[in-house]
Amino acid sequence: SQIHFLRSTSAMATKSRTQRWSPLTCLTPASLSPSGLIILESNDGEVETLVRTNVELRYYGSGALSLPTTSSAGKSAPWNARDLDLSCYVTTHRIVLIDEKDVVGGSIPLPLVQTAQPAGGPSFRSPKGSYKLELSTHAWGELTIVFRGGETNSYSQSAKHRDDALDAIRRSLKRKAWQDKERQAMKEALRPSRAIASRKVGVDAILTQNALRHRENANLADVAFGGSNERGAKSTSVMRKDKGSKKEDIDSFLGEATELIKVIQKYSATIERQRAVTATASSAGRGDTSGKDTAKLVGMMENMGMTSALSQKQSGSVYHKQLARQLVDFLRQNDKLTKAGGMMTLTDAYCLFNRARGTNMVSPEDLLKALDLMKELNLGISKRSFSSGVMVIQDDAFDDEIMAKKLADLASSSDNTGLTEAAIAGITVMDVCRSLKTSALLANEQLLSAEQMGWLCRDSTIEGVRFFPNLFKTADFSSFRPSPVR
Repeated sequence: SQIHFLRSTSAMATKSRTQRWSPLTCLTPASLSPSGLIILESNDGEVETLVRTNVELRYYGSGALSLPTTSSAGKSAPWNARDLDLSCYVTTHRIVLIDEKDVVGGSIPLPLVQTAQPAGGPSFRSPKGSYKLELSTHAWGELTIVFRGGETNSYSQSAKHRDDALDAIRRSLKRKAWQDKERQAMKEALRPSRAIASRKVGVDAILTQNALRHRENANLADVAFGGSNERGAKSTSVMRKDKGSKKEDIDSFLGEATELIKVIQKYSATIERQRAVTATASSAGRGDTSGKDTAKLVGMMENMGMTSALSQKQSGSVYHKQLARQLVDFLRQNDKLTKAGGMMTLTDAYCLFNRARGTNMVSPEDLLKALDLMKELNLGISKRSFSSGVMVIQDDAFDDEIMAKKLADLASSSDNTGLTEAAIAGITVMDVCRSLKTSALLANEQLLSAEQMGWLCRDSTIEGVRFFPNLFKTADFSSFRPSPVR
């Protein structure tokens, strides 16, 4: 299902690319999920750090840019040097620009970026000049990203959006996270255990390598976390002889542990501060430092390689839209919603989604706001409210008429072996639960919906409620057997 998931995404992106020739389609194609989110390179430790909407991509160079060799668009479409109404994503590895309407994405790998400089802004000749970000690249020359202030189209927000994006890009360029995989591979290749084990073969090589690795890890833990003075001094002397390689390992190990402790402390302090601010409302004359603390927290999360470093502030006004797209991708992956019958209660979806997100959980209020946006975004999944007040997440392809007919067939096929003559025994809520593998709450709502549509009728007794097929709906009375008169 994951392969089909990616193939359908690539097909949609290719179809959209064939209809335009612009700077966006000339960039490196970016893989998108069916909901329009970027697919991160998790194997390389890529982390999403910032997203801003309502941006433009411009190319001021002479002539037109060349399309990628993998593109089948050709140059039949007229060249347009501007792409409007894009979303800009900044990750630790690249800059991704997405046209959400046409589901087209292009990326600028950060290793190809030479410089990133701010430009534009108000001047004497143009009091409301656009805030721009000029990128000098190896592959496409000079590219310009223009910020329009997000969904509110606010000129005052344009400068902040430009500065936030520039800061995120410069931090990623300084960190060079795309080299971490190569550094780790080189570090692993230079391990003494690998060098010694390479001179042996078979089971002996495996046992020797495991023993040496265990010894290296034990020495590293002893020196890093204390241990006895004699063992620490002995390990330190051995490390000095080994060209200081293990000493560097210890320093990096302690550095990561220190960063982890800082993350926990800073996260707790930030939560307590936000709670205090919420409780006391906004006191006059008090400065707000939560923004800097959140930025530091996100920075440390990026260094730890957490892929969910985006907070509500980093996402800006599109946080709930991003959340809606993430939820749709989560329910589509491995056909979770389809296996649930095309319908799932909000409590089930909330628990499953938060369990998958780990510590980066969402609140019920944010989930409800995201669900309200699904219909507007046309994601194929939306919220539905039954007449009883029960709210569910439903696939737009779900057909109540088909489900009602399925329940009527289920009620017709059920038999009661306790009767001497064949008769329709009907179905209960628990029968539907077992047959459709759904919850009792959803089974009851679907039975009531089928009854309102005329496919079922009920029989309420002291034993409970049992549903039978409505023979007047189908006009088929062949299965009707009146009880014998006694």
